[in-house]
Amino acid sequence: MDRNIRWLLTEIERWKAEGLVTPELGDRIRQRYEQPPATVGAPAETVPWGMLVFSTAGAIVIGLGVILLFAYNWDQIPKSGKLMLVFAAVIGAHAGGIRLPGRDGWQPKLGEALVALGTMFYGAGIWLVAQIYHIDEHYPNGFLFWALGALAMAWAIRSTANGLLAVVLLTIWGSCEVFDFRSPEYWSVLLVAGGLLPLAWKQRSALLLAASLASLQFLIAVNVFHWGAGAHSFTASLALGVLLVAASRLTEADRPDFSAGAGVMRLFGFGTFLFCSYLLSFHDAADDLLDWTRHAGPLSALASVFGWSLFTLGLGGWGWLARRSLLQGEFEIRREEWLLPIALIYCFGVAVLNPRGYSLLISWSFNFILLGLAIMWIWRGCRDSRLGPTVLGSLLLSAVVLARYFDLFQSLASRGLAFIILGFFFVAEAMYYRKMRQTKGGGA
Repeated sequence: MDRNIRWLLTEIERWKAEGLVTPELGDRIRQRYEQPPATVGAPAETVPWGMLVFSTAGAIVIGLGVILLFAYNWDQIPKSGKLMLVFAAVIGAHAGGIRLPGRDGWQPKLGEALVALGTMFYGAGIWLVAQIYHIDEHYPNGFLFWALGALAMAWAIRSTANGLLAVVLLTIWGSCEVFDFRSPEYWSVLLVAGGLLPLAWKQRSALLLAASLASLQFLIAVNVFHWGAGAHSFTASLALGVLLVAASRLTEADRPDFSAGAGVMRLFGFGTFLFCSYLLSFHDAADDLLDWTRHAGPLSALASVFGWSLFTLGLGGWGWLARRSLLQGEFEIRREEWLLPIALIYCFGVAVLNPRGYSLLISWSFNFILLGLAIMWIWRGCRDSRLGPTVLGSLLLSAVVLARYFDLFQSLASRGLAFIILGFFFVAEAMYYRKMRQTKGGGA
């Protein structure tokens, strides 16, 4: 049974128990979705995941065995024979896989696995053809052509597996250009953003979305940093985190069928924002990470375009959220979330004005931002008897205090006092959480 159907059946029982629907109406809804009409008089087929996993693994192992078998006799095979083997492997795997996605049941999944295997053969064929004809080429181009083939197949048959392969290959291509040839390649960022994020959205694939966001964050960081603009890289990462949190809220409101994707964007957004803010809570780091002039390089103007583009998109997203939340009242934005666009404006304002000698003020500002987030998460978690925000806020508060243990407090007495205060705070938090939980549980 489909997991969405199982969820609906569980909700129907809850509606009946809470009196939202009558038992008769609840039973009618259950009967409507519990047994979908059979196709051609036969029961609906379920996807045999065990068979798919082992058949995919078997196909890959067979492919590797065939490659090793021919590799052993590779020197004895004529060039024409080698080319025929390469093209036969690629065409055969893709032809077998493309025929299956239009069918019913489990066969589309098997077809996607075969197409992914064909894409792997395609990549192997790129290197084999280069070896056959002794082509001495810029080797990252091999990963680029392989990635473009995977990306094309991912869109042609809406294949998540090929999309994931394209993410990996584009990341390798961009990294090779940067680390081996000192040649930042912004096209890798654009291909991931423009070619894979829309596919993840269309497929409602949280896994592909997570892989694409991780690749995008990594490629932005390494490309912008190697443009000779490390501070621009940092501020661009912070802006991306703020943008992702805004996108997650809009997704929750407008696309409830993709709640997993909203969770992924929220995780990456808050994770990036907290990491950048935590670094800025150290005054030595704040003085260096927001100084654009110190990190100016030959391509710093291009790096600045990336940073300001993300800044504009991030503020635009939060402006749209504010309009829909404050003016139209469509949904509520939590108080602590407003700290993100405020921090973004403050961060870019500091970088533009470049106030030398104010690093201590900047670090204290971000300390208060982190403390505000932690305390509001703890308060909301205790008030609503939710363990997640409570634990997350407590961990963030502990991280801030621990950082100040090494960064600020000089004597053992002051360090000990800080931990005593933190300990009393956690005891009070635990008592308040228990009180609110008992109140909501009717004195349990």
